[in-house]
Amino acid sequence: MSLIASLTSASTSLLFVSGDVIAVFLAGALFMAMVCALCVTQNPILRLSLVVNGMLGLAILSLSEPWLILLLAISFCFHLWQAFRTTNWLAIIISVTAALCFAVLFSAHLLLDVAFYWLVSAVIILTVSGFFNYEEANEEEEVPSVLTHHNDMDKTPLSDLPDRKALQDGFLHFRQQHPNNCALVVIRLEGFESVNQHIGRDFGDLLLAQSASRIKHQLESDSVLSVAAPSGLHEKLVHLGGLNFAFICSLEEQQHHHEQLINKIRQVTLKPFNVANCTIEVKVRASYVSCDNPEHSFDNLLSFANLALDSNPNKAIVPYHANMMVEQLEQQARLRELSNLDFASELELYFQPIIRNSDEHIEFLELLLRWQHPKQGILAANKFIDDIRVAGLGYPVAAYVIERAAELAMALRMEGIELPLSINVFGPEMLNEEFIEFVDRIFSEHRLEVGDLIIECPLDLFMNLDDQGKAMIARLNSIGIKLCVDGFGDTPILLSKLPNLNVEYIKVAPSLTADFAHQSQVRSLVSGMVDMHNQNNAKVICEGVETQEHLKFVKSLNAYAAQGYYFSYPLSSVGMMSWLKQWRLEHQ
Repeated sequence: MSLIASLTSASTSLLFVSGDVIAVFLAGALFMAMVCALCVTQNPILRLSLVVNGMLGLAILSLSEPWLILLLAISFCFHLWQAFRTTNWLAIIISVTAALCFAVLFSAHLLLDVAFYWLVSAVIILTVSGFFNYEEANEEEEVPSVLTHHNDMDKTPLSDLPDRKALQDGFLHFRQQHPNNCALVVIRLEGFESVNQHIGRDFGDLLLAQSASRIKHQLESDSVLSVAAPSGLHEKLVHLGGLNFAFICSLEEQQHHHEQLINKIRQVTLKPFNVANCTIEVKVRASYVSCDNPEHSFDNLLSFANLALDSNPNKAIVPYHANMMVEQLEQQARLRELSNLDFASELELYFQPIIRNSDEHIEFLELLLRWQHPKQGILAANKFIDDIRVAGLGYPVAAYVIERAAELAMALRMEGIELPLSINVFGPEMLNEEFIEFVDRIFSEHRLEVGDLIIECPLDLFMNLDDQGKAMIARLNSIGIKLCVDGFGDTPILLSKLPNLNVEYIKVAPSLTADFAHQSQVRSLVSGMVDMHNQNNAKVICEGVETQEHLKFVKSLNAYAAQGYYFSYPLSSVGMMSWLKQWRLEHQ
């Protein structure tokens, strides 16, 4: 009886608890429930919804504004909508219960004048739903789908072709019967990067399978070695992996049969493919190596063929020869030496004049980079410039050359000699924001004027300029740097692009004017190009002039200037001042 009496007394005292105490209790309970729920809930939208509901509940307890109840009702509806998007029914039931509790308490507040702070209890119930409001990832169902995906990927159109191990086994067996009369041919396909990027990897694989099918049809000759395939059949084409294929051809009946097969493969592969309603062209390159040396293993022969392809990226068909291995070893040695290159002591600038045909005065001096090699002596730039780029020294070397050229140009101006200097840019990687800013800074630091420096760029750079490259060229012009196109005639060109070149000078390669003895055949071709550039205000310079007769021929073409050994061999820039003074004395 005493226990019942005490409970009755406690219940009676609870009825007389002030509203402020209940509000404080509800605020603390709401805050702790909200913090715990936020630590558990992973869904970012539901976390935000819980924060908004909790803040509105605390605001109702603090401000007692009726319009906050309306905002809380809207927030409840949003939370219910998000809860039904989950897959956890316990969380949904708790959220619905909280909403019903809110509706009942709100009705009681309107009809029975129940204290408004009791509405916060519905928010506390809603916050409890956060402990269960997550979606369980059904990992057991995903694993079979992933495994199935990998199984599908393993089964490709090229998986039926023999691999490298099968080719090696077949080669060893073939070599025992035919030790000296066969050739290993490696086929490499190119142009798939853009296909994979623009229309997808699946279409790229389909295109690769179509290319392999075309190649297979050209290898039906009995002289091509048949290799066991995984399917149990025998195939003549082997997939080495990626975009590389290979086959072995017997040369017992025809010594050049492998070359004929390569030409057939190139002809059929170069025909456009139709993939995903797109017409796509694939480039094919090939190398071959003779198997007549019994000391060379299969791995050696395969590495020789790959070396031939890698050493000559611009050639479609590359036969391997022993010098390639020597050249590779020499390049590796040069790369090791370049890693410790001291620019100031080992690199030097030489110069060679460009002479105007009208008055035989110097138009400008071209600065030529030389390397004081510790073993091979003085090396011209064309002997090591590719190694410079491979070693990642293209930009540092270019910066060194530009700074030295600026120093020489400033020294000439201090001597009262106004004579431009030209330098060579190695490739398109130079046309970037950092390079242009460096040139601008050097130009300002040495107080150079417009036209003091000329940058010579390869013709290929201008033929493949994108919008960013054109913007960089325009910035060089704005700085005061004149441009010169070098190597006109060394490579095939698209004449339609030439009139758009905004350059000061164009250098004609020696190959176009070297055979000046047949002037009637050369004159019409070269003179037409010279006239075209003259009309576009570009000054044409003919390189490689070595004799008086050659100079006369160049002048007859109406070229602006000439350059070559006839005027001067490249000389060290150390003696540039004295050479210029002597030249001026002799040509006054």
